[in-house]
Amino acid sequence: MPPTDTAVADKADAAPGIDSVLDWPAETLPALTTLLALRRRWMTDDFATLRRDYEAAVEHAGAPADQAEAEPLVQSLPSAPRFQWMHRHIQDRTWALCERIVKDRAPEIAAAMAPSDSDLGRLEGTEGFAYPAYYTFDYHRQDGGIWRDDAGAAIYLLGARIVHVGRNSDFQLHDQFVDEIALEGEPQTILDLGCGFGKTTFSLKRRWPGAEVQGLDLAEPCLRLGRKMASARGLDIVWRQADMERLPNADDSVDLVVITMVLHELPASAIANTLAECFRVLRPGGRLVMLENRLIGDPFRDTLLKWYSQLIDEPYWEPFRHLDLPGMCREAGFTDAWQDKWYIAGTDGPAAEADPRRWCTPWGRTTAVR
Repeated sequence: MPPTDTAVADKADAAPGIDSVLDWPAETLPALTTLLALRRRWMTDDFATLRRDYEAAVEHAGAPADQAEAEPLVQSLPSAPRFQWMHRHIQDRTWALCERIVKDRAPEIAAAMAPSDSDLGRLEGTEGFAYPAYYTFDYHRQDGGIWRDDAGAAIYLLGARIVHVGRNSDFQLHDQFVDEIALEGEPQTILDLGCGFGKTTFSLKRRWPGAEVQGLDLAEPCLRLGRKMASARGLDIVWRQADMERLPNADDSVDLVVITMVLHELPASAIANTLAECFRVLRPGGRLVMLENRLIGDPFRDTLLKWYSQLIDEPYWEPFRHLDLPGMCREAGFTDAWQDKWYIAGTDGPAAEADPRRWCTPWGRTTAVR
């Protein structure tokens, strides 16, 4: 949830640091609260209106057999344009608010991001690093993306705390995901691929403090931000600019690879290459664990998930949902692979998924064993 006025005031008295300069300014709390309320309304009232229109249309025309048959019917509903417009409107207002905060605090953010002798871990960049062609795109409709400069990384951090409707302000979702990873024994080396600024990386290091945890990402600004945030949390982490299709790690050198909410931003060929690289670097018996969205199996809501990805400019997300990720893992050489449904703690996720009249964000946890 967004901080209270008292929490903001308390943080203002603390010594300046990366977390304090990227906290929500008190004067932005009304706008933030409005955004959260709009997102909740979109997921409840607007969704319910669209569902009622759909049920009326189905009663007249018959139920669609699958998502492909459902999409033109859903698109024809009178409430569809508003539902689509509201989602994109919320997305654009979110980034506008985050951009304003970062712009207003630019000097403080630059000072907090400056390298310091007190920084923990290390940052390994690659001189002349070349981004893959699919990556140079403004995902999520964030103008300028996250890879060009430190401001983009800071804007992304603020936006990431809004998108889960207040349930991930301190990255609780990532803590839960990591805490539920089942391993035999203590891992010595862990990779967090597509780590961004470290949401999952922090959780991995807290759970296994004795392991060498490496956060790898294409965006160097996010890696710099991650190192600063890790240092503020007392976490010694290795940050490496790297392409998941060409990992810098040696063969048979890693115990656990984690990929959280990243693969849907890659074309299928890049996913296949990434899985092959994960197989290469893992030791025998090592595990690859991935968290991503999946299909529900309800033609109506799966159509809305497709719209969701299109409206926030995610060109590979919808094709990704139709991939057989466990099958691709086995094709990469893994001895076994499976997918479980995964739900955020404190929510009634299974009940929401079972009820076609409720919005549902369907998560899937895929595990592969070398």
